[in-house]
Amino acid sequence: MTLREYDVVISTEDIDENVKVGTKGVVVMVLDKIREIYEIEFFDANKDTIEVMEVSGTKLYR
Repeated sequence: MTLREYDVVISTEDIDENVKVGTKGVVVMVLDKIREIYEIEFFDANKDTIEVMEVSGTKLYR
């Protein structure tokens, strides 16, 4: 699945202690199109940033 900057995504698995399955985020930057590596800003229900991190596209759903 190829994502673009500003796509809204949802984590499909627990990524770390702060980003659990079902956490919403937005693609901030496409780091590697071939390997599908993205910089994602994850946020909570109040739209406050939880974390910004590099994530494989295999752990995301659009």
